[in-house]
Amino acid sequence: ARRARARKVLSLVVRHSLPIRPSISRMEAVMMQSPASPASQNLVANTEKRLACGTIAAYSAPRMPFSAIDLLIRPARITVYRDALGMTIAAQAMIVSLCKSADFLLGFMLGKLSDATRTRWGRRKPFIALCSPVFMICTLLLGSPGWFFSRPHSADGNSTVTTVSEACAALVDSSNRSSCVELKACIDAAVASSTLRPWNATDGNADGVAAAAPASLSAYFGVLYFLWYLSGWTSSLIPYDALGMELTSDYHERARLFGVKTAFQFMGYLLQIGVGLGVSLAFETDVLMQVRLQAVAYSALLGLCFALLLRSVAERPLRPPKHAPLPMVPAVRQLLANGPYRQYLVFKVPMTIASLLPANLIIDYIKYSMRIEDFNATYYVAFAIVLLCVFGAIPLLISAARRWGKKEVLATTCVVEALLFAVAFAIPPGAMADGPLYILCACVGFGMAASYVLPDALLADIIDYDELHTGLRSEGLYTVVESNLQQYAEIVGGVVPSLVAYFAGFQSLGGCSCGCGAKCDADYLRWSCPADVGYACTDGFGATLLYGEPDRAAPCTVQPEGVQWSFRVFFLAVPAACYLLAAIPAWKLPISSHSHRAIVAQLRAREAAEAAAARPAACSEAAEAVAGGA
Repeated sequence: ARRARARKVLSLVVRHSLPIRPSISRMEAVMMQSPASPASQNLVANTEKRLACGTIAAYSAPRMPFSAIDLLIRPARITVYRDALGMTIAAQAMIVSLCKSADFLLGFMLGKLSDATRTRWGRRKPFIALCSPVFMICTLLLGSPGWFFSRPHSADGNSTVTTVSEACAALVDSSNRSSCVELKACIDAAVASSTLRPWNATDGNADGVAAAAPASLSAYFGVLYFLWYLSGWTSSLIPYDALGMELTSDYHERARLFGVKTAFQFMGYLLQIGVGLGVSLAFETDVLMQVRLQAVAYSALLGLCFALLLRSVAERPLRPPKHAPLPMVPAVRQLLANGPYRQYLVFKVPMTIASLLPANLIIDYIKYSMRIEDFNATYYVAFAIVLLCVFGAIPLLISAARRWGKKEVLATTCVVEALLFAVAFAIPPGAMADGPLYILCACVGFGMAASYVLPDALLADIIDYDELHTGLRSEGLYTVVESNLQQYAEIVGGVVPSLVAYFAGFQSLGGCSCGCGAKCDADYLRWSCPADVGYACTDGFGATLLYGEPDRAAPCTVQPEGVQWSFRVFFLAVPAACYLLAAIPAWKLPISSHSHRAIVAQLRAREAAEAAAARPAACSEAAEAVAGGA
């Protein structure tokens, strides 16, 4: 009887569209935590069918090239635009922050427009069909700046390098990195004639800083980066994510759907790692070519996957809305009045920052804190370990979430991740090579899987709770907030560390004009720096140096101590603190599996009651029409 009274009160709240209360009331909590009636359970079971495997695969497939593109462009901002082409770290940080800030309001407008759209193809698929081709073109151009730009430098600071390069080019044997007697004699002669400067002589660049990139490079990057985010992560991915939340309302079926989607997401990461490692071996010192080839391949793959989704996945029919759509500001206020959603944001914000910081800074940590010249090889191996562990963790997380609950598993994982990052921060970067770094990556993989699999499923449950109160499905608006959270976490995870490093004295490539992945103009140079020219048998990593200490660290990996500490703190210490901050609100999230079953039962019961009430009205209208015709 008490449960019946509670349901009656709750139905009155929904019927009269009272404002959402800031949190679940005591009466609602009693109702939600009690088992639903057998009739309601049967109604839910009969209404929701298990999603077909083909539908799940077709929906999840685009996440694979999306992830590969993300993992390609994110480090390309560092390796291509900043290091290979010379864009300053401060200029890039400001461009990224401006692009994301401008995209913030556009994202809200897009989500609202998607929720209100009604076409015969659905309300999500038209946005995907129109915007994904623009995203593919932007990916291709953003990954291919080498078609239009090159780093403004000469190989060794001397204008006659072209003549010397031509004279000695025939003596470079790319298959022999350890012995090159004739090439050394050629370089000796050029140095003796003052055509080339000695390996340890300071060049004519008085301040020791390589020439700055042209302003046109910053404009090119800024325009394309904004369009790339707007057409892809906003106009394509927001409707795509909202579509997934609408495919099913079953608690466990959503965990299965988002688990498969996450598997495809990390398959894309693994694809990029495998392909990236292959092209890095084929074009070892030419990062521009590495990124360009991958941009072409992933853009084509994304087009195929989206074509499969548009052809194979049907949107669920929507019930006519009971109320006119709210304007933007009231809609956002109503969304933020959802108590469970506010608590969701409290753990989602620090967790998003914690997951983005390591991905954004791992290259800088390996290259400038650990001081590894061939950073790409270490980066790809480390990320491959992370992704393999993610694949192993996904089925374990889904099983654990079914047994103990999604929020409990998520909170426990946050605590474990916080401890792991804190321990890693205490280890000096030089001691992290090989073993400790790869052990950390193996443990981090489990945490990354949890941060991708479980929050999306929890958000879908919260949207059901919102529908119970408002009578409206607002997946698009909720997904907009999720997307903008990702973008502003990207500002914290990418822009803030870059600005801190800039004020600490960061110089691209340590002030060198080439080396460490930025290809030099001459094949006998491993690097060219203000006080050190790396003359070698070839330009490949590990090629024998012809002068100086043969085992000396590459000067293109040298940064001031403050810069090294900034990368270390943001890579390890800040994620540890963020994971710890996320654990408590994740554990206290009010919607559990039992309460969600009660929410869905109430929604289905209301649908059945509305359908039953609509049938007599329809019959009456038909009778009147027949009578009028007679």
